[in-house]
Order: sequence, then C-alpha cells, then structure tokens
Amino acid sequence: MNKATLKYDRRYVGTKESLAFGIANGGQVMSFSLITSYLTYFFVNVFNIDPKIVAGMLFVEGIWDTVNDPLMGTVVDRTRTRYGKLRPYLLGVPLPMAISVFFFFLGPLIITNPSPRAPIKIIYMTVTYFLWEFLYTVSDVPFWGMAAAISPNPADRTRTITSARFISGIVGSIPGILMPILIDLSNGGTLNVNLKNLFFICGLSFGVIGMGLFLLSGLFAKERVAQSLEEPKLLESYRCITKNPPLKLIILQNILGALGGIGGIFSTYYFIDVLGSASAALVIGIPGAVVSLFSFAFIGKVKKHFNNKQIVIGSKLINDALNILMFFIAIKRYSDIKFMIPLLMLKNTLSAVFSGVNSVIPTEMIADTVDYMEWSTGQRSEGMSFSVLTLIGKFNGAVSRSVGSLLVSLIGYQTSQTHAIIPQTQAVKFRIFAMYTIIPTLLGLFSIIPMFFYDLVGDKHQRILEELALRREEISNLSGTSE
Repeated sequence: MNKATLKYDRRYVGTKESLAFGIANGGQVMSFSLITSYLTYFFVNVFNIDPKIVAGMLFVEGIWDTVNDPLMGTVVDRTRTRYGKLRPYLLGVPLPMAISVFFFFLGPLIITNPSPRAPIKIIYMTVTYFLWEFLYTVSDVPFWGMAAAISPNPADRTRTITSARFISGIVGSIPGILMPILIDLSNGGTLNVNLKNLFFICGLSFGVIGMGLFLLSGLFAKERVAQSLEEPKLLESYRCITKNPPLKLIILQNILGALGGIGGIFSTYYFIDVLGSASAALVIGIPGAVVSLFSFAFIGKVKKHFNNKQIVIGSKLINDALNILMFFIAIKRYSDIKFMIPLLMLKNTLSAVFSGVNSVIPTEMIADTVDYMEWSTGQRSEGMSFSVLTLIGKFNGAVSRSVGSLLVSLIGYQTSQTHAIIPQTQAVKFRIFAMYTIIPTLLGLFSIIPMFFYDLVGDKHQRILEELALRREEISNLSGTSE
C-alpha cells in the first residue's frame, strides 16, 4: 500500500473505477430483481406450490439469514490475502451464482407433479432458493463492504455509491421492464411461450449477463483503507454491532419497517388480478423512472442543506403521506385502470424525487458506522457492518414475502393447478389494493422513530473523520520508519 499520507478529503476513486463498480451492481441486481420481484408469484402461480408452504419456507429462510449474513461478515473481516479481504469473493462468486439462478427457474420444467403440496416440489424450491440466497450473500457482503474500503474519503464513497445505485437503477430495471410485457403477451397467446418456459429463459439470460457484469467489481475496484494486520477474533467481529450505537439504530429502524415491504408482494397481484394488465406497471413507472434518474444529480445539493438523518426522516414522512393520500383518493375506483394509471403515475413521480437520496444515503450511513467502529475500537468491520445491510434487506424481504405469501391465502385469493390466472371476487380485489397501498404504509410508520436518536452527523462526524485521518497518518509513518 502507498505509504503517502492518507487524507480523508483527497479524491482516490477515478471515473473508470466508479463506473465499473456501478455496472457491476447493475449486473448483480438483474437476477436479484427478477427473483425477488416475482418470487411469490413464481412459486404460487407458476410452480403451483401452496402459498402457506411458500410462506413457511420464506419464514425459515429469514431465520437462516440471521445466521448466514453475520457469519459471512465475520469470514470477510477475517480474510487476509494479497488481493485484499473483499476482492477474492467478488472474483470467485459470479459463476456459481449464475448456475444457481439456472437451477432456480428450472424447477417447473422438470417437476410436473400437479399437486401444490408435492414433497418433491417443496424440497426443490427450498434447496434452490437457499442456495441462491447463500451465494447472493457471498456476493453482496463484500461488494458493499468495498463501498467503505474503496476510499477513506466520504465524498468518494458518495460518488461510488451513487454510481452503483444510479447504474443499477438502469441496468437492474431491465427485468422489471421486460417481464410485465412478456407475461401479458404469454397470457394473451400472442407469445407462444408459457409462463414456465418464459421464466426459465429470462432467468437464464439475466443470470448469465448479470453475473458477467458483476465480475467487473472484482476486476477493477481497489481496497484503499488499510486493515489491521491481525485477523480479528470471532467475537471481536460481532462487536461492530454490540459496540456500535449508530449501527444498532439503523438495524432497529429497518426491523420496524420490515412489514412495510408487503406492498411489493401485492403489486404484481394488483396489476394482474385487479387492473388486468401486468404491463400497466411498466406504463405507470415511466415518468417516475425518468425523474428517478435525475434525482441522483441533486444528492450533492441536498446534502449541503440537510444531514443524513434529516434526509431519511423527511423523505420517509413525505412518501408515507403520498401513499395514504392515494389510497383515499382511489378507494372507490381502485379497479378502474383508466383512473388508476394517471393517479399512480403522479404518485410514483412525486415519490421518485426522493429515490436518489433514498438509495444512496442508507448505504453511506453504514459506511459511516464502519468509520465509527475504527474510531472507537481500532478495528474496521466492512464485512460485518455490510453483512448487516444485506441481512436487513433480506430479513425485510423474507418477512414481507413470508407474511405476504400467507396473506395471499388469508384474503381469499384463489389459485388453480392448470391456470396461472383465474378471476377473483371484488372483495378480494379490494383487499389486494389495500395490501398494495395503505396497509404496508401503516405497518412501516414506526420505523422512523430510531432515526430521531441517530447522531453520527454534523460536528461529531467531522471530528471522527479528522481524528481517523491523523491516526492513519501516524500508522503510515510508523510503518515507513520500521522498514
């Protein structure tokens, strides 16, 4: 490592590296968004598995993630190689990850048992989903750990994370653009491919292309923040949670907001079963997607006037208000596609104004907690800290998908062994609309409370950065003297 003085306000990450990091994230998100966006629909409507069994599997998987993610974090933090502690995983995981996506979507093609409770279906679903989740953790923990290790400069991190979120919003959204159109074409008979083959072809394509792009993170990203020479002991790795108050508040915030994710589960059902068009989601999302891209350009300006804590609280309150207002405006016309498309367009466009800061700031806050841990204990913990980020995301996803899958059955939703889509009653349609809009908003309201106690901002944050810069300079000078 360069023995030159490491000043936290110097720029280390160039455009090429930042761009490669962003494209890699876009590739990773391609298969992830396809699987997570259509997970319940794929298992219930395409693979024809009982939604209660799907809910149970997702619940167990969520419990496994509470062990799997922190364990991967400790493994990463204890890794010491000449390539760094993060890059070996970024170079090694793309191929097995692509293979796991292939087998995930292969199930309905090779298992033809029509029973929704067939043991072979349940076993295949569980094994392939757990394998994919495990490999995703192996990729995600070191990838986001790199967002903190790539530079000691917070401005560098903001640019790098912004690049990742911005590009992944474009590249990673490709499945979300194509799938609704393809589903409508398949269901309408225009496309001579049934849903089983459609999901397999798309899964294979996005898995191979996505992981090819993800490999760029291991090839081009560099670790610049020095690690301690000694590997941290196993229990010391967990100290980044128990001895890190800002990180604990972020964890609590996200746990309290877990049930707010059921809206994403019911969005697919709302567009297909209530509005009668999966492609409507694509049309509705166009204005918001455009605004979302431009929203990244305002992150720097927003941060000049507000700190991270204020941004998180303010954007949360505004988005919740928009969701509640939309529900009451549409309460009598929720199944009228001509009324709902412009209304949802307006609501999504207004929400998209905050999408840039909402996708960058939370990741940046995790990187800040890594600095806090180094400042308070002398040990950096990118692996464990960012395993918490992935754990939070997957825990929330597991909870929302598990509860959502269970609610699909509890609200009276009807399924068929022979058809992916059958007519639903008006009462069920209204329940789907509520589960898509106001229910998740109300369930997630309490998540804002922990942020009022978060204080790693302003003068305190600035003082920590300055002290860390001095410590790193002293360590660099001592290391140079010893040689």
